[in-house]
Amino acid sequence: MTLRAMVILTASTLVASACSAATSPAPSASAKAEASLAASAPAASPSEAPPAISEGRIAFGSERDGNSEIYVAGADGSLANLTNNPAMDAQPTWSPDGTQIAFASDRDGKSQLYVMNADGSDVQLVSDGTGNDGFPAWSPDGAHIAFASDRDGNAEIYVTDADGTSPTRLTNDPNNDFAPAWSPDSTQIAFDRDIGGTNFDIYVINADGTGETALAADSAGDQSPAWSPNGSQIAFFSNRDGNAEIYVMQRDGSGAARITNDAADDVAPAWSPDGTLLAFVSTRDGNEEIYVMASDGSDVMRLTDDPADDGEPAWSK
Repeated sequence: MTLRAMVILTASTLVASACSAATSPAPSASAKAEASLAASAPAASPSEAPPAISEGRIAFGSERDGNSEIYVAGADGSLANLTNNPAMDAQPTWSPDGTQIAFASDRDGKSQLYVMNADGSDVQLVSDGTGNDGFPAWSPDGAHIAFASDRDGNAEIYVTDADGTSPTRLTNDPNNDFAPAWSPDSTQIAFDRDIGGTNFDIYVINADGTGETALAADSAGDQSPAWSPNGSQIAFFSNRDGNAEIYVMQRDGSGAARITNDAADDVAPAWSPDGTLLAFVSTRDGNEEIYVMASDGSDVMRLTDDPADDGEPAWSK
């Protein structure tokens, strides 16, 4: 399945979208983007480690070993397959301390949520098995995981304790809701709503289920919200200008500005921990690969280079 981040889920296919300050002066976003990748390095061969990123680790989904698995690329240029399971493993999200990763998998027959250590060990089921669950998003305070589930009929946004207990439904709409993203202060959750056809809108709701508000509601496909680390902006992708591009808007939905401009589809933005860079997925070089750019859209560089599709980047310290 191509452009996994663009595939809206039906109730029975929640996991199918996988197959989206120091005291010294900091370097400019442009300089950091340039330094983030080894641009002069030869192209990676299949399953070879990608060029090093400047900081932290990026978890992502890839089919490079034959089926959908979760990988982690490190700042040292390392690349590790964490799941290595015949099932479809997808949609990684980091715990705020970087020690664990939540993900979706159909290894038990339907899409469920799991948590594993950052090295892939100690995989634990955290879904209750009453529906298809996907799109996990760990709250910045570490206490909760938001996710999408069809357990009550259609896809809605839920929140559970990080160990899978006390799941609570937040949204209640006849349209499918998915792709939750926490604000940095853990008080709000942005998410996608499938309005029908190619029309997807971005909403925000308080963590207790109150105050649902549309942020990006038009006739375009606005999807995959990602809060900046300081909480002032939300990155997303939209086809409002003809094809899928990355945009950034203010947290109240105002001032949306396009920051990519390519004939290919650019989707699934993910902020670097310091907010100066964005990872995203693009088909601009033929198949789905992960790219990194400065947060203003400059200095675009390819991170992965593999014949298989790579997507769903999630960045951790």
